Amino acid sequence: MAVSGIILAGGRSSRMGRDKTLLLFKNETLIERTVRKLQNFVDEIIIASNHTAKYNLPGIVEVPDSYPGMGPLGGMHAGLMIAKHQYSFIVSCDMPFFTEELARYLLERKAGCDVVVPEIGNRLEPLCAVYSRNCIKPIEKCLQAGVSQVFRFYPDVRVCKIVESDLRQVGDPKEIFCNLNTPEDLYYLGESDKPVS
Repeated sequence: MAVSGIILAGGRSSRMGRDKTLLLFKNETLIERTVRKLQNFVDEIIIASNHTAKYNLPGIVEVPDSYPGMGPLGGMHAGLMIAKHQYSFIVSCDMPFFTEELARYLLERKAGCDVVVPEIGNRLEPLCAVYSRNCIKPIEKCLQAGVSQVFRFYPDVRVCKIVESDLRQVGDPKEIFCNLNTPEDLYYLGESDKPVS
């Protein structure tokens, strides 16, 4: 598929207390797991990590933020700036249950849209969504104004929201969009020996 894959891996992992991207989950690190899944359906993979050689994974490009300290929006901008294709599937590295089926489902709905984003209830999932290069300028406008919330540039682009009932065709949204933020999250998924008090 002529689409880029961008992994957001530049977070500080403050609630986890250690680098989330290198946590083991089902016998592979979160970054390795995300790369492996993306390789099934994207043409290139970019890791937005604030580094250029942190992971040294074969064939994978790492890119630092042009606007440091601006959270996921800064990483999205960095990835989209070097993406070869008009559309990118962007995912945070701490979402180990996203699926190829979900990504393909969103990508199939990209015609006429700049953003294809899941909506669960009234909550958007902007860190597991499809973005076009048309988002670059609106994102830059936000970053230059010191605005880091991802959804703040949405009014300036064509957004297609995919509602929960439609998403259920490709899985349970509550599982797909689960993300790992704390040691307790790992414990309750059976990936650590004990919860941290």
